[in-house]
Amino acid sequence: MAADYDFRRKPNENGDGEIQPLYPRIVSKGTVDSKQLFREIAEASSFTEGDLAGIMVSLQEKVSYYLSEGYHVKLGEFGYFSVSLKARPVMDKKEIRSVSISFDNVNFRATKWFRRRSSGTVSRSKSGFQQSSNIPEETRYSRLQAFLTKNHFITRKEYTQITGLLKGKALRELNNLVDKGILTTRGTGNRILYLMTDNHIFK
Repeated sequence: MAADYDFRRKPNENGDGEIQPLYPRIVSKGTVDSKQLFREIAEASSFTEGDLAGIMVSLQEKVSYYLSEGYHVKLGEFGYFSVSLKARPVMDKKEIRSVSISFDNVNFRATKWFRRRSSGTVSRSKSGFQQSSNIPEETRYSRLQAFLTKNHFITRKEYTQITGLLKGKALRELNNLVDKGILTTRGTGNRILYLMTDNHIFK
């Protein structure tokens, strides 16, 4: 098997409308979560899925602890974790106090071995990058209202199906309607249902 790629244009940082060159990017085949990894490792070893899940929790706790204490953490041959800081730029270090400096992000730098192990052959994707449909917002909301009138609730997956939006954009749009008080939710995790409220005026 090979990784699939397609081309995307480099964003125009100048905003002058000039067409930018194309560059190749991996087309994701999906996300492999820890449950799948635990299952496959358990099938090929003497570890149970519970053993692996417990080790993962312990690693998360220890790695995050040492990062918060200012250490770099090397996790096997995966690579190195470190933390970056954020603060306003200054010309003199006396211009800023420690209370104005905070943790920003966690950085990861892969080892040479892991980079080599993660490289493989690539082939041009037949389908290319998925994109959300360009159905107007008014039409999307009209479809949503009709669906809820008939079915009383909708899931993120169903909203994706009736609007053509990709998962992330569909979820953001539904949550935005929740924030506006147009929709409300029931359930948690992957079982969240979206219901119409009394204030179901789509704007």
